[in-house]
Amino acid sequence: MASSQLLQRRTGAAPAARGSQAHAALLRPAVSRHTPFTAAPRSAAPVARISRSSWGRRAEPSLLVSVRAAAEDDGRTPDHPYPWEEDYDLLGDKVKAVTDELEKDLKGCNIWLVGMMGSGKSTVGKMLANTLKYTFFDTDSVIELAHDKKPVSQIFAEEGQDYFRQCEAQIIKELSPYRNLVIATGGGAVLRPENWGYMHLGIVCWLNGDVELLARRVAKDGLDKRPLLAEGGAADPQAAARAKLGSLLDERRRFYENADVVVSLEGYGRDAENGAPSPAVMYRLLTAVNEKVQAKKREQAERMNFRIEGAEQLRNMRTMESPAAAAAVQPGGEAAEGPAQAA
Repeated sequence: MASSQLLQRRTGAAPAARGSQAHAALLRPAVSRHTPFTAAPRSAAPVARISRSSWGRRAEPSLLVSVRAAAEDDGRTPDHPYPWEEDYDLLGDKVKAVTDELEKDLKGCNIWLVGMMGSGKSTVGKMLANTLKYTFFDTDSVIELAHDKKPVSQIFAEEGQDYFRQCEAQIIKELSPYRNLVIATGGGAVLRPENWGYMHLGIVCWLNGDVELLARRVAKDGLDKRPLLAEGGAADPQAAARAKLGSLLDERRRFYENADVVVSLEGYGRDAENGAPSPAVMYRLLTAVNEKVQAKKREQAERMNFRIEGAEQLRNMRTMESPAAAAAVQPGGEAAEGPAQAA
């Protein structure tokens, strides 16, 4: 049975055409490739339902509406320094505003995400790519696909860390010439100087989180997925992660500080323990990148705004008298004798 007929039997819809293009359209999932961040709708107050039997009658006032006696606690933190991080409707509006301004000037420039494990590079990167209508790459995932979907921990165990870093550097090199990309790199990608040469062709963003926050996150996900943390069992995974992450961050901090943009993962209010939510981190990143781009534009404009001192005195270089020729003329109007005349 033809595949189009099989699809028709399963879905009950007839194919629009029998060409190869129409067949490919049937197999293509009906999902938008890029879904920008949008806020969840506001919760509405409960309204009393009126049955069909009461239609046409004069309803009792108590059946028309239900009024809340008192405002319920919405869980927001009083005096929050960034209140939009707890109001996704307001956050969605702010994300749209900064994105509309940034898209005009970003011009397809790649965005590279660096940071320690547990900083949320992959989660924030996917959300950022969808919002900017970019394509997202995770270097760890690309390496896994190139090795028959072996997990990173297995590649580390079988081939060693040096081999993994070499693969990572090759991927960074091959992705750098392209445009409209968001690339999440491994935590140790910053250790190789050649990687910075390629990443600085775009904008490098460091997702900077406290060691305690990172330790909680990676311990919750499981240390087995982290080859640098899985060495040797530990009775307290969070304490083991904290010690190892602190050592790694001390080693890598000076490399991370070469990033163009630093984005804090610190959370406030109800997010103090788990860190800022991913949409809030993405908004912080967008804002920081936009400030960086606008500062670069102002710097270029200032370089173009210059004047030449004494320009009003320069009429035409071709008609101006040569200072050397004027000095060679004697006071009596005769030219000074050169070596040939003196002979």
